[in-house]
Amino acid sequence: MLAPSTCPANADMVAHMMQVSATAGAAAVRPGRGAPRSPADRPSNNAATHRTLQRHQAIVVGAGSAGLAAAVALQSRGFETVVLEKGDGVGMSWRSRYAELRLNSWRPMSKLQGRGMPRSCGRYPSRDDVVAYLEWFARCHEVSVHFATQLLGVHHDGDLWRLETSTRSMLCRYLVIATGWDTVPDMPSWPGAGGYRKELMHSSQFANASAYTGRAVLVVGAGNSGFDIASHLVRAGARVTMAMRTPPNIAARDLKGIPGQPLLVYLGDRLPEKLANTIFRIAQRVTFGDLSRYGIPRAPGGVYANHRLQGRSPAVDDGFVSAIKRGEARVVGPVERFDGDGVVLADGARLHPDSVICATGYRRGLESLVGHLGVLGDDGVPIHHSGAPDHPYAARLYFCGMWAPFSGQIRLGPIHARRIARAAAIDRRMRYRVFSGV
Repeated sequence: MLAPSTCPANADMVAHMMQVSATAGAAAVRPGRGAPRSPADRPSNNAATHRTLQRHQAIVVGAGSAGLAAAVALQSRGFETVVLEKGDGVGMSWRSRYAELRLNSWRPMSKLQGRGMPRSCGRYPSRDDVVAYLEWFARCHEVSVHFATQLLGVHHDGDLWRLETSTRSMLCRYLVIATGWDTVPDMPSWPGAGGYRKELMHSSQFANASAYTGRAVLVVGAGNSGFDIASHLVRAGARVTMAMRTPPNIAARDLKGIPGQPLLVYLGDRLPEKLANTIFRIAQRVTFGDLSRYGIPRAPGGVYANHRLQGRSPAVDDGFVSAIKRGEARVVGPVERFDGDGVVLADGARLHPDSVICATGYRRGLESLVGHLGVLGDDGVPIHHSGAPDHPYAARLYFCGMWAPFSGQIRLGPIHARRIARAAAIDRRMRYRVFSGV
């Protein structure tokens, strides 16, 4: 295994990123407690069955930025680790997004263990830059990935975890779920939507803004994705209307030419929440002015309080607010229902857009995998979502990158990964002492 210091030079990484392919070839696979709740969860007494199962010390589910960070952290602690990925390449959530997508987080604050993305990627790397970086990172650290392998279920098997996948059954002692914050598109069920005669899609299906030049587009949702897609549509020449239910806190991507993310992170990490909310509100007013005249009243809660209580990040503006002020876009109230080729708003107004793009968020999609273990909250987010400690009902089951921070998902992954690897190493050391009589 290559240590981080033996990774290729930065020039090699740049060369690889310039040649990023749409998919990655399959990587070669190296050889490698809780009370039972159902018959499937009970420990197996068949030693022969255990011998036929593929066994690993640690398994990570998901080959995105968080999953790769977790695998490398575990490897650095001496754990034999494999990654399961349902797609055919690393970073599949990035590969499937729209062409204009760029990181909202600053490049120097968007790196995994070791080197970050090269300066040639710019201040805010593109979708393809991120995919190329993840490919380079996995190859540099010799991460072993089983592609085209989807996790179907997780169960206790004695003091091990048994994984049922689309290709085989596996056993491991340490299990990390890193399938991502934005896994399952959350599409509202409006009355009449099934009979809508024009284009209606979730933002996960949006591919390219240039395809909407000259068209009237209704973007539903005033969150981060809604603002980003709307700004790209405006630049592409579309006539954009945004339907908003809850006014967002809005953050500028750059403040006077300086990235705004470090300030957001500093306020959230160093100051009392009430004071941080006040400073953000003042900065927002100074940057954007009074937006209520344009249909965006003040958000009902402070930006940090909303994030802590609801996991809602601020909408990062990259020109959409200016487009509203110039009259090139507008904001209306929430959608009430669909009627033929029309969209009826809550105030009774009727719109006739050519396309409706729903930037209405995502769900984690963990219920079918680990919901029976009692480790999820009512919102489907892991109760212990910060890497470590693990949940008392599920020893040695960890979640990595299952939160939406101000500082960005790529930065969050290594933080959780280090906690997980440290906790696993402590557990291994304690087990050694018990079984060796120390």
